[in-house]
Amino acid sequence: QGLMNRTKLKPHNGMIFLFEHEEPQSFWMKNTLLSLDMIFINQKGIVIGIVHNAEPMTTTPRNVPGISQYVVEMVGGYARRYGIEKGTQVTLGPMGKPLP
Repeated sequence: QGLMNRTKLKPHNGMIFLFEHEEPQSFWMKNTLLSLDMIFINQKGIVIGIVHNAEPMTTTPRNVPGISQYVVEMVGGYARRYGIEKGTQVTLGPMGKPLP
């Protein structure tokens, strides 16, 4: 179900999709009520592209050029607000452990 049918998100909350392999990823916003930023990340933990403020309630494919293994969805505007852009190095966990 992911972030579908939600009317709000707490600050700094979102969803991460972990795929087994790097490949082109594509998402839609069907039944998603909030505008989202979709941050596409390769297996080295580098942001390869961002879909900013994806329009809610649509089936339009949302993707970026290239292959990614992770996609993070946050409330629309999050990436710009926190300076996340193509080329940003992403880390996970409480100690900022680099991907993978």
